[in-house]
Amino acid sequence: LIKKLCNKNSINVSNIYEVSIAANTTMMHVLLNINPMSIGKSPYSPTFVKSKNVRAKDLGIEISKFGSVYLLPGVSSYIGADIVAGVCVSNLKETDKNVLFIDIGTNGEMVLSKKGELVSCSCAAGPALEGMNISCGMRAGDGAIENIKIENQININTIGNQKPVGICGSGIVDAISELARLKLIGKTGRIVKKDAAKDNKKISHLSDYIADENKKRRFIISKGDKEISITQEDIRQVQLAKGAILSGIYALADQVNMDINELDKVIIAGQFGKHLSIESLVGVGIIPKELKDKITYIGNSSKTGAIMSLLSKNIRKNMDFIASDINYFELSTKEGYERLFTDCLKF
Repeated sequence: LIKKLCNKNSINVSNIYEVSIAANTTMMHVLLNINPMSIGKSPYSPTFVKSKNVRAKDLGIEISKFGSVYLLPGVSSYIGADIVAGVCVSNLKETDKNVLFIDIGTNGEMVLSKKGELVSCSCAAGPALEGMNISCGMRAGDGAIENIKIENQININTIGNQKPVGICGSGIVDAISELARLKLIGKTGRIVKKDAAKDNKKISHLSDYIADENKKRRFIISKGDKEISITQEDIRQVQLAKGAILSGIYALADQVNMDINELDKVIIAGQFGKHLSIESLVGVGIIPKELKDKITYIGNSSKTGAIMSLLSKNIRKNMDFIASDINYFELSTKEGYERLFTDCLKF
């Protein structure tokens, strides 16, 4: 990648003297060829989380022979340097507001700043929100359904305006948000029966999209060359993800004795997060509806933080301070969490 970028921009590789990396804790271990197994086993302790400077040639990174690699600091096994970078970019330590920072992905990492007091947790959201473990799911690519709106008919948009071949994460969240809005799924996430839909004037025109074969119910999104549908199991996977993130939000607020209505801002970070609409985030229940008007997107804050660390030693010192100041707790150890998680599964 470095060589490609250099060739594209007519830069000599030997003129690059420093590289900065902001990644999750596991990837940092892999990069340094340190066994990450301790991260996945109780008590889930990483070998290191502090920032490091390493000679580029020791990592096989081909830049200047005098080049070095700076690894941003992390907090714990599940709150890595990518999140610390985001916290720095978002000025969460310096703010006099109550701000929630969320990186939506397989591990839903979040940091809550109560006027500069930082507390964090990570929830096992799973890969469903990124299109994985979904019957017709796929990564965001040509032909992936990325937006869905259901009115008198089902309107879809695909990446590259190609014929639909699958559905990516943003499309899945859109679809289930619409199904919940129209009461095509109940609070438990169960798809309504075809006959029940026919008898309901508000959704009777959509009853033909409900299929019930071999006792497996699904809602058909596209009837084109390739039929694409949302199954009951797909909804369950998204339910688990949304339950994990939503319960994490409530648990974080409780940890600092805050009501979620006291939040001034909710920051959604990451490449994936920026593709999720506010309406869908709230419609599915990933974010509480009370916070709808407080949501903002910051994009790839991990990359921005890595760039900032290349430009300023003071930024690096600040990141070290931030990483040491973030209080991390395990959701599973919080009293009453199982009940909270169960309650957050409901639509």
